[in-house]
Amino acid sequence: MSAGDRFSATRRQWLASATALLVAAPAWTSAFGKARPDARMLTARLADIRGVREIKRLQHMWGHLADAGQWRAMAALFTPDGEWTDGARRVSGRQVIEAFLQRDMGGGRAEMAPDRLNLRLFLSPVITLAADGRSGRGRWHEVALTGEAGRRADWGGGIHVVDYALTGEGWRIARMHYHPQFAGPYKDGWRTVAETMPLVPFHYTPDQAGAPVPLTRTAAAPMAAPELLAQADQLLAASGAQNLQAAFGFYLDRKLYDDIVDLFADDAVVEIAGAGRFTGKAGVRRMLARFGAAGLAQGDLNDRPQLMPVVTVDAGGRQASVRSYELGMTGRHQGESFWSAAINQFTMVQGADGIWRIARLGRWPRMRAAYEMGWAEPLPAPLPVSEGGAPDAASSLPSAAYPQAAPPAPDFAPSLAPRPTFAGTGDAATKLARALAYDGAENVCCAYGYYIDEFLWDETADLFSADGWKELSYIGTFIGRERVRQSMVNRYGRGGRTSASMQFHQKTQPYVTVSEDGQRANIRLRLMQFGSAPTAPGAWISGIYEDQAIIEKELWKIQGMDLDYVWLAGYKTGWSGIVAGANRVYAPTPEAIAKYPPDAPLRGAVYAPFPEVAPMGFHFVNPVSGRRPEIFLPWSDGRRTPANDRPGG
Repeated sequence: MSAGDRFSATRRQWLASATALLVAAPAWTSAFGKARPDARMLTARLADIRGVREIKRLQHMWGHLADAGQWRAMAALFTPDGEWTDGARRVSGRQVIEAFLQRDMGGGRAEMAPDRLNLRLFLSPVITLAADGRSGRGRWHEVALTGEAGRRADWGGGIHVVDYALTGEGWRIARMHYHPQFAGPYKDGWRTVAETMPLVPFHYTPDQAGAPVPLTRTAAAPMAAPELLAQADQLLAASGAQNLQAAFGFYLDRKLYDDIVDLFADDAVVEIAGAGRFTGKAGVRRMLARFGAAGLAQGDLNDRPQLMPVVTVDAGGRQASVRSYELGMTGRHQGESFWSAAINQFTMVQGADGIWRIARLGRWPRMRAAYEMGWAEPLPAPLPVSEGGAPDAASSLPSAAYPQAAPPAPDFAPSLAPRPTFAGTGDAATKLARALAYDGAENVCCAYGYYIDEFLWDETADLFSADGWKELSYIGTFIGRERVRQSMVNRYGRGGRTSASMQFHQKTQPYVTVSEDGQRANIRLRLMQFGSAPTAPGAWISGIYEDQAIIEKELWKIQGMDLDYVWLAGYKTGWSGIVAGANRVYAPTPEAIAKYPPDAPLRGAVYAPFPEVAPMGFHFVNPVSGRRPEIFLPWSDGRRTPANDRPGG
């Protein structure tokens, strides 16, 4: 029996036991599958949540190592007999995989050539563990930006279905199956890779997406309470550190420099390879001048998604690092526009007041290119020095600027966190419920994107809670699972997607705020939507989701889904060539809306506003200073009345 078959069998066993449990489980606890979780169940739950985190970390490491050309380290992420395939090609065993990667990605070179770009961005994870907690499967989107300076620039993208196994070395990839979906040269834009694009089979149902870990598993032996609590604290520290990194990116998008400076410690250091070293909060402020004046002016775009976070927490639980990629889409409407990429290495420290702050940011500008030319004709990777943006000293960081240098080899710790050197305190069940909320919310919200890509309205609706609500673009808000279901059927019909034209709703950069009891969560996610057709260049949409998730009958469900588009552009002109108001053509007629009217209006802008800069709401206050956003989005029942949904209230 293959790893994939074993995983499917154990997941079927789990679903059967979980279904029986849903009937008998007491109502007072939804975080565990029985009323009073004992030490062995808590121990298993800790291991399983950590397993989901290690799997995400492992796959993100793959992307970082690919850009650095670390073929052997990539192959070492597989089990000794692991397999990679795209359906047409198949390689197995670490040495064979290493040779394949060197040939396929590195042009046969033992290390990455400086003038070769190999950005492979993994997005939208949906991870589920098997019933025994020793294997798992994940579904991922990949977007690849590859090329050689002066020769070529290319796009590629598709879905990976990856089997993972827990081994003596930790979590490893047992089988990685890539399903290519779109590709093309930068000059012409991407196309779907076949005239008929098959559905990539799902490894989960809507209910299984809501249960990233087994509901009823118990460990053979319990972990001592102080260590179990300490490891739970490490999981929560990892979540807090990743939130800080995501907040940095969301604030940078809007050039909210006061909020960014707030995230840093008083004695923070920012060091940019090839640019300089900036110290203290005043230095952080001067560093930000490189991105332009504070605040977005009309026609100004500064989208900078923070992608593939690799999180590591120290043994003491008071320091964490996050290494991530930043993909820049910037410029002026009807003016110059640019692609860029950078590697960010954040170091976060928890202060005596219990608040996490950024103590250090190392930044490696990786690539910069004019939109018109693409990365085959790269510009100097560091941003130009602006007035008032001089550093305090020179940088000691080695260059990673394409096409002069490849990134230095990442130095990843072997796992999310070493064994803790402190004793934890508190209630383990509550801490673990709060830790799992981060992964449960991300799982169901990303599963939503994969289902709507395939026009699977029933599966999409079944991700929602019974009284959940959803904004339907251009129309309004529908409240209740069945109203959500019918709204999509009414809008798009039951005919399914066309065979070759596809939309890829890629959701990434989660910022998750969890209730004290771990039973509900707000999650902010970035939409990076690619559209692809067989005979024309693609298009894309950028936006922000502000979603709500709850536990309903032991499963995570979507309680609310708010989407604000930011820009919608065709490939030929990009974001600088957007015609103001042109996307209104996608709206249905008033007569069509009247046939199935919404229960409430949309909360934000009806149409993608760019080049106008519309107000943007946040569900969270600044995680360090507590500063409230201009528009604060409270927990909502979707009804949009002044009494229960007051942005800014």
